[in-house]
Amino acid sequence: MKKKLEKIIEKAVFELFGLEQVDFAVEYPKDEKFGDYATNVALVLAKKVGKSPMEIADQIVKLLGGQIVEIAKIEVAMPGYVNFYLSEKFLQDKVVEINTKKDNFGALEKRGRKMMVEYSQPNTHKEFHIGHLRNVFLGSALVNVLRKGGQDVIAANYIGDTGTHIAKCLWGITKFHGTENLDAIDNKAEFLGKVYSEAVKSIGENPEYEIEFKELQKEFEQGDKKLTELWEKTKQWSMEEFQEIYDELGVKFDIYFWESEEEQAGKKMLPKLLKEDFIKESQEAIIADLEQYGLGVLVLVRKDGSALYGLKDIPLAIKKFKDYEIDKSVIVVDIRQGLYFKQIFKILELMGFKKDMQHIGYEFVSLKGSETMSSRKGNIIPAKFLMEKIIEKVDEKFPGTDMGKEIGLGALKFYMLKYSAQNKIEFDMDEAIRLDGATGPYVQYAHARICSILRKTKNGDKQQTTNDINLPLLVHEKELSLIRELNKFPELVEELAQSYEVHKLPYYAIKLADKFHSFYNACKVIDEENLDLTKARISLITAVRIVLAETLDLIGVSAPEKM
Repeated sequence: MKKKLEKIIEKAVFELFGLEQVDFAVEYPKDEKFGDYATNVALVLAKKVGKSPMEIADQIVKLLGGQIVEIAKIEVAMPGYVNFYLSEKFLQDKVVEINTKKDNFGALEKRGRKMMVEYSQPNTHKEFHIGHLRNVFLGSALVNVLRKGGQDVIAANYIGDTGTHIAKCLWGITKFHGTENLDAIDNKAEFLGKVYSEAVKSIGENPEYEIEFKELQKEFEQGDKKLTELWEKTKQWSMEEFQEIYDELGVKFDIYFWESEEEQAGKKMLPKLLKEDFIKESQEAIIADLEQYGLGVLVLVRKDGSALYGLKDIPLAIKKFKDYEIDKSVIVVDIRQGLYFKQIFKILELMGFKKDMQHIGYEFVSLKGSETMSSRKGNIIPAKFLMEKIIEKVDEKFPGTDMGKEIGLGALKFYMLKYSAQNKIEFDMDEAIRLDGATGPYVQYAHARICSILRKTKNGDKQQTTNDINLPLLVHEKELSLIRELNKFPELVEELAQSYEVHKLPYYAIKLADKFHSFYNACKVIDEENLDLTKARISLITAVRIVLAETLDLIGVSAPEKM
């Protein structure tokens, strides 16, 4: 409806004033008493046409009055807003539409564009931590929204399976654990994380260990058979850990990329890169000089010959577009890498490879009261630890429940996603699992409550699209307010498919749950003395259940039928 109003207003502005491409907005008023939609077009036009906003608004209302069948009333409000009120019939028909389309409600038409969203990107030989979780939740929700929004999306994961950190871990294993039976270790991923921290600390404190490590790193890079075998074995340990976490979270990837492979591709590309004027040798290293673009210098190869991330990300970007024929590449990586990706995109552009590429950054995550994590300090908060703890918390708070995992992991995802990517998160476990706050469990409970009501009816939600339901009976202010919120869902999907602001999904779910509870407290759903009204209200709450479930699904949270 928002798009339709924008087009109608554009046409009215042209008819009245002969103007095209006027930058105005159609938005939801903060208070429903000011209508379902409001536009600032009169305020925008005032200076351009030399009239007061109120006068312009009056002209627009007179022109549009009665022309839009879905709109019951158009009003002018100070200081020059035009407010639109949807008709009751339009809102009542929305209930039928939702019950007919079910989980396809809000799905946009296929757009014919192919995208790749790369996210997660953990390093093997390090533990998967709380910061990785935020990345996964953002990336998976974005993939879900884009697919709902009509995009063809490839979900990709770029695994850091090479580099100095791995050489340090291999050195730590051979130096301090060479005589141990590695296969007998229970928690292998945790072992690797501890060995890495142990190695970093030891090398930092002992110059002789630094020499030993450098020698091992050289042997590893030259393909030493024993070190390669150890690398492959321990890499598999990490991948098994990652997959367990992805399975628990319900996250799936269509394609995996490997840093070790892109490093080789980058080294093969190096002679070609050196033909570019801005890529040159400097103090025995190879750099990309981007100073004239205000982007500084990016080192691609150190003076010891080791390849850095840039030399790997350049061939990877080209591979994505050429091998997978995508139209756009989106990369979800923490906000600290903002300058780095501007450098990579500029290098590709200067090479003549100008494609649609976007970096989505996100801020740090910590536990309430904890210090910022660093795997180098050995004080990271492992993802598995957090996942297990929040499930334990749910089991403690709701003894006897068999839904600890469903509620706990849902609470974790919901809490992290409700923050804008640009905001830091201090994760509060107790706050996240509350049933009476802006939380996942609160929304899950609303869904379960609807399912409980539907179970009390003979047919549940199986026959709510039949013609014998008298939807014009839905005229109570709480009913109409609830339908107004349902009506916003497709427009939210369309907005987020463009803006990528997936943190708006939890807030929509909370508001819809709020409005359902408000309706439920004011309106008797099952009234044996008024079966027609009961049928209409059952149809309404069925529509709410469908949209709540679909919103939770986009976030990656389950919609339980019982709690």
